[in-house]
Amino acid sequence: MPERLHELAKEGDAEGVRRLLAEGVPVDVIDNGRFNETPLMVAAREGHYKVVQILLDAGANVNHVDNDGFSPVTAAGRAGQWPVMRLLAQHGGDFHEKDGHGKNGHFYLKRCRGKRTRAAIQVAFEARGKSKPAAAEADDARASLPLAPDVD
Repeated sequence: MPERLHELAKEGDAEGVRRLLAEGVPVDVIDNGRFNETPLMVAAREGHYKVVQILLDAGANVNHVDNDGFSPVTAAGRAGQWPVMRLLAQHGGDFHEKDGHGKNGHFYLKRCRGKRTRAAIQVAFEARGKSKPAAAEADDARASLPLAPDVD
């Protein structure tokens, strides 16, 4: 049954994820071979905002690093899942940790073309007292603009 949590996270099945967590499946279960991925990493990479929120609320480790050096932040960033990156930033995601390609959350954030989106992620950094990503320096004037998540 633990492997099912990974499948539901990948599919974006929020109700299924809630059900398995309620049944006692550990939120950070690892049952996927050599990769050492958690359900949070899978959901983050796939951009399933609701599932990511559920897993974080259940206590998922926002900074778990898999065997290839990826974290939820770098997995989401590499996949261009900007609303999820914002959510991870709000929950203490480490944007300084480098992945297996030598890139970190700040690097991936520079790929985000939306100035309002980068600014919204910047607000999340400032709210938790972390340093500013270099890519967001020019966006300070728009930092108060909200970002509506792309909800599944």
